[in-house]
Amino acid sequence: MFVFKHTSYKYNLKYGIQKAERSMGRAPKYQQITEWIQNQIASGELSGGDRLESEHELSARFRLSRQTVRHALSELEEAGIVSRVKGSGTYIQYGTGSTEPLSQTVTIISTYADSYIFPRLLQVMVRRLSKAGYSTKIMFTNNRVETEGRLLRQLLSEGSRDPLLIEPVMSGLPNPNSGYYRKLQAAGIPILFFHSFYPELSIPHVSMDDRAVGRAAAEYLLRQGHTRIGGIFKADDGQGRLRYAGFTDAMRASGAEIREERISWIDTQELRDQLSYSPYILRRLQTCSACVCYNDEIAHLVTEQCLQAGIRIPDDLSLVSVDNSELAKLNAVPLTSVIHPLEALGEKVAENLLRLIADRECDATFEFAPQIEERASVLPTVSAAQSNNQ
Repeated sequence: MFVFKHTSYKYNLKYGIQKAERSMGRAPKYQQITEWIQNQIASGELSGGDRLESEHELSARFRLSRQTVRHALSELEEAGIVSRVKGSGTYIQYGTGSTEPLSQTVTIISTYADSYIFPRLLQVMVRRLSKAGYSTKIMFTNNRVETEGRLLRQLLSEGSRDPLLIEPVMSGLPNPNSGYYRKLQAAGIPILFFHSFYPELSIPHVSMDDRAVGRAAAEYLLRQGHTRIGGIFKADDGQGRLRYAGFTDAMRASGAEIREERISWIDTQELRDQLSYSPYILRRLQTCSACVCYNDEIAHLVTEQCLQAGIRIPDDLSLVSVDNSELAKLNAVPLTSVIHPLEALGEKVAENLLRLIADRECDATFEFAPQIEERASVLPTVSAAQSNNQ
């Protein structure tokens, strides 16, 4: 049975007065809703983490105004019985409720342990949280939705009170684990996404401004005189879709033609196979003088394929990538790359989670504006070079 561990003395007194009012026929209308919800909980029809009907649905059910419904929900929220999540809905609180203190351990759920940039990012986050007195526990999903779901269910079943830092899994696709996130929110757990976010969830994030990243990369090539620009983007994560959107923003603004056959979409799980064994990538670049690559890893693999095929970088094909990692510096042709602010982003992730722990209503979302590190992978067109010399 659900136990109202967080019902206050103030609320008990108020409830007693309301009960007396009902017996005299003077009960406020909103009490129809509060009593119905409490009865649903007592009977087991509703339990911790369940989402209530919307204000509109409750209004229709009881034939009461939306204002009366809001009053009822406010009363229940004050009593600690429900929790309202902005942009998501109203949820039944767990038996422990949000009054139970959070732990001093932050659980970090990331995608990969061996990615070329994540280890450094995680080091920065752990160091900053340690200075604030928090220990950390790190888990990995290997970018699999099923693993993410299993880890979230584990946290819920254990009644974990750990604040959470989570890197979304394949955030460009609908996420079947959204319900688990909403239950964690309803339980009062601070959650902050890093690197990306799920647009269907009202959970703050710290990341690069990925639309601006795609726009900056395309604009850089346009300034070098290129108009026949292709792109390689990830289809299954939000960063890929946002970078493509920024790419198209820049191309349209300049009047340059966006041609579907010049755009390649890569699946994360099969990235290496697609680039190593699929000739369609090179076919799509045949009519391009330049290409925006989703990240340095993809640009590195494209460079290898181009060199094997006798395509010179940057003489025949200019490349701009994203991350400015060691791969960009060590590539056969050093890559012009949008800088991934690893240190600053890691610090900001930890800082904003600490802010969220102190104030659940604070705006903890932050996106870094792009900057570009120029190297040897881009060659201006003849017309642009002549214009620059004048």
